[in-house]
Amino acid sequence: MAQELDKIGAVATRSGVSVKTIRFYCDQGLLRPSGRSEGRYRLFDASVYGELALIRTLRALDIPLPTIAAVLEARRSGVCTCDDLQATIRSKAGEIEQRIADLQALHHELNGLLSTWQHCGGRPAGARGGSP
Repeated sequence: MAQELDKIGAVATRSGVSVKTIRFYCDQGLLRPSGRSEGRYRLFDASVYGELALIRTLRALDIPLPTIAAVLEARRSGVCTCDDLQATIRSKAGEIEQRIADLQALHHELNGLLSTWQHCGGRPAGARGGSP
């Protein structure tokens, strides 16, 4: 039984990734269409959905496209070269943890500022002065 192939529009709809982005990923060598239709549309097998999910996750971590391409190639070949990727992900996780700590400190500082704020004695915002 032949494997069903999806056109790029169907892949875009199902994955939530735009057709333009999928074309870009193909042009960058990240995605490989399984073939072309008679009308020259790109056709993809079901593996494209897992690859798109992985690309989205790695892009969210600001992993560069060449690194993503290498990860996808290793995944396709079955050869695990993930030490560098794991190190990159650990580094990104550390950066995120630091950003969370910084934002929590800022949040605490702002709440402290609000709790000690003195009423300035001026008119409330939106109040008009004088008579009509």
